[in-house]
Amino acid sequence: MTIGAIVSFLSLFTLLAVAALALISKERTKARMRDPNAPVSTLAQDGKYGGVAFLLPPDARPRRVVIEPRPAVMG
Repeated sequence: MTIGAIVSFLSLFTLLAVAALALISKERTKARMRDPNAPVSTLAQDGKYGGVAFLLPPDARPRRVVIEPRPAVMG
């Protein structure tokens, strides 16, 4: 009976800890969204790297084929 009580206590504690961290993170994110001086994300269209080009459909992406030479086998 004590093992079951320990496991249930630990699972409940873990669930509450994750919920608390999620609420804290949510509030930090909302505060950052309201801050006009916060730096823009690197994934934003006006960000440092110019947007999210990696989200383009596969047929719209430029094709790059890299062929590496095989190492010479001696012996």
